[in-house]
Amino acid sequence: MLNHVVNTAQKLDHALIHRPAFQAISAAMQQSVPILAIDIYCRLFLKLAISPDALFVNIFNNYPITPDSITDRLRFIIQNLDIAVTMIFIIGLTYHYLTQKGIKNTTLPIVTNFIAIYALLFVKGQVLANNASHYLLITFLILLSSHSYYWYYNHLKIAASPFSLRYLLWSITIIAASLLLHFGLHLSRLTSIISNLLAQNFFTTFLGLLLIAILSPLLFIFGFSLPPELTSNQTSFNAMVSNLDKFLTHGSSALPFPENLYSIYGAFSLFGGVGNTLALNVLLLFVASKNYRRLGILSWIPSLFDNNYLLYAGLPLFFRPLILAPMILVNITSMLISYVAIAGHIVQPAIFITPNNLPNILLPTLASATPIRSTILAILIFSLSLLIYRPFIQRFMTEVTHEK
Repeated sequence: MLNHVVNTAQKLDHALIHRPAFQAISAAMQQSVPILAIDIYCRLFLKLAISPDALFVNIFNNYPITPDSITDRLRFIIQNLDIAVTMIFIIGLTYHYLTQKGIKNTTLPIVTNFIAIYALLFVKGQVLANNASHYLLITFLILLSSHSYYWYYNHLKIAASPFSLRYLLWSITIIAASLLLHFGLHLSRLTSIISNLLAQNFFTTFLGLLLIAILSPLLFIFGFSLPPELTSNQTSFNAMVSNLDKFLTHGSSALPFPENLYSIYGAFSLFGGVGNTLALNVLLLFVASKNYRRLGILSWIPSLFDNNYLLYAGLPLFFRPLILAPMILVNITSMLISYVAIAGHIVQPAIFITPNNLPNILLPTLASATPIRSTILAILIFSLSLLIYRPFIQRFMTEVTHEK
């Protein structure tokens, strides 16, 4: 059965990766990896050591408090690094797509797309929540804009300068459309709506948790903006608060919501990020390709702290059926095993609030009233995640077997 899923995913993946548009996307993403790595490590340093709620501040007594001026400066640097990552992707995607179409002078469309996406996402202080949050939107708009330039270039049928009035009219049209879209696009409002939906009691049921197990990798792989409840933090939900209150007053005999996003999804499906991608990172450390081993080493520490965006851009994971299939299987397997273990009272659910920015792989041990049994369960789920990812990664690496 698993072999059939691997074969099907590989066929879909093979049909996709040879398309010019996807090759342009892949090349653009990989070009952004160096700046993305700096961005992620700065972000990691902030949340571990600098910010007021940093992990080291919560763990160590008498940890020195960083002046606000330094914290604000680092946040400013990270914000601009986020913009740089996005813009490098835009420039690379525009260039690679149009050069594949035979257009040699890509300066005007690159500048146009740069201004258009900046106006769409960054004016009025609006910034991306994370580096992979709007890849689908950005990719769609850049490909649409670039293809319109290709069509315009071929149908104009004159040897005009790329900066002639005719081409500048195209550029103005694209930028104006982007500005209009900005005023009608409310990305933060959409994220807030999803967060409110996740707070419903439906997501403390088996069907609700199964739906999250399937949808979260889909949203992540396709580049949708994920609310924080699906990437790191589920402690604000009423179900989790009710469980903790009940435990502190009456013990663990009758928790109102033992199976919830915190105790199931957060505690057992986010080792390294969405889809337990820490297992994927471990496997990359032992592949034959030197470039992918280097990526595994570079992304190792961020993956330990549940940031998998280097893998997202470096492999890349975007739109890859060969990676999406095991992510969904891992999520479903993690959900089923942890649900049965909690519902069968084999382990107590995660109910305690752990220090901010603590790796999710430690959550079953530190947040459960049965730490030893929960740790064993986490090891079991992580081992199964390795076994599920392994055949897919082997097929993935067949594309680069020549590279040692």
